[in-house]
Amino acid sequence: MNVYTAARAPVALGDLVARGGEASVYRVRRRDAVVAKIYTHPRAETHAKLRRMQASPPADPTIAIGHASIAWPQTLVYDDRGQVAGYLMPFIRDAAPVVEVFNPRRRAVRMPGFSAAYLHRTARNLASALAALHARGYVVGDLNERNILVTPRALVTLIDCDSFQVEHREGGTIVTHPCPVGRLEYTPPELQGQAFRDIRRLPEHDAFGLAVLVFQLVMDGNHPFRSAWVGSDEPPSIEAKIARGWFPWADIGVPAVAPPPNAPDLDRLHPDLVEAFMAAVVDGHARPGSRPTAEEWANHLATAEAHLVVCRSGHVFGD
Repeated sequence: MNVYTAARAPVALGDLVARGGEASVYRVRRRDAVVAKIYTHPRAETHAKLRRMQASPPADPTIAIGHASIAWPQTLVYDDRGQVAGYLMPFIRDAAPVVEVFNPRRRAVRMPGFSAAYLHRTARNLASALAALHARGYVVGDLNERNILVTPRALVTLIDCDSFQVEHREGGTIVTHPCPVGRLEYTPPELQGQAFRDIRRLPEHDAFGLAVLVFQLVMDGNHPFRSAWVGSDEPPSIEAKIARGWFPWADIGVPAVAPPPNAPDLDRLHPDLVEAFMAAVVDGHARPGSRPTAEEWANHLATAEAHLVVCRSGHVFGD
């Protein structure tokens, strides 16, 4: 496939990096720092959304150290007919999906040097990237373990940015390009069972997904609504427990749920993190606005990281 910049300069696509249902990612020849995301069937509204994103990028929190925390569309590319075909974005080297980091068994293989300090720093960097997006008015919408990459230095990159919710003003009207997708395990209770394409997402919705991811990173991969079921009937799904607010680490009067066997105790975490989790998934169940913001999470995680100590055997734990 031939693709070009807006000035009709050819872009030479190289090896295939990844293939998805709607697009494929290719290396770009003679440009090691970028890759090209090329759509299989571009939607009619894609061009306007990408143009807006290209014109108003967020302030990347790690750009000063040469790392892209957000794989933002940099240059739009077009096909032979002049129709938008995709875009160029930063190439992230030596990174793994965040599930390879928060899952202890996978982490031991993929990131063997990761300690509790690295896990806290990964969570903090994720919160900082999300805060940068929110500061510019963007909402991820579908924040989950599939669109986050982590490097061995605990640097984080949000990918699939073209699925984010984008809003801009045209004349006196606010135009919203919604995020049409979502993973139920990272979806807040107030959005469970709703059609994502019809929802205007808010930062407080992202704040729930962030709380889930932070929990998974600092609690050995456990989902906050994964629980032991001691009821007599069929156990509900994770998304059903999210909808009901059944957080098993809190005393919420639901005798049928308990923390999973072999899961860490919540009180091993710094008190700031415990309070933040309670605000995010207990208080936030009825009052979504009480969830800590991404910026607040970054501050809580910085405090918790500062209180980590190393024992003589080299283990890192909270003081």
